Amino acid sequence: MSEREHHGEKELASFIRAGAQRRPDQAYGDYFRGKSASCALGAAYEGMYRLPQKMDGAHPTRDLDWFFDCLEGTVRRCPVEGCKKRLVLSALIVHINDGHRWSREQIATWLESVNGKANGAATPAATPPLTP
Repeated sequence: MSEREHHGEKELASFIRAGAQRRPDQAYGDYFRGKSASCALGAAYEGMYRLPQKMDGAHPTRDLDWFFDCLEGTVRRCPVEGCKKRLVLSALIVHINDGHRWSREQIATWLESVNGKANGAATPAATPPLTP
């Protein structure tokens, strides 16, 4: 048996929610934007650690993948109807966050659900206006 403790998708969802409380705004295309925005994986990292306010442009370290081995060790199909992508979980979370504009809460709910299939249809968050 491995000495490493495994953390699954339900725990990942819990960390995403905790991090989202610290940075209430959703980020797209970056892990962190400004002082108040993070994407789903950025929120998970924020749930692991107390991060500095200014994380603009920073990336989570490899310990996120180590702590949540499901991120690189699990392949899932995109839960969005009509989307045919099948990716490792970390890439799929980025795809759902950035490509389908799901909120961090929606992603967390999907992660908590049985076999990655949400009990209800998740609706993407409103697309924020593009800034020049």
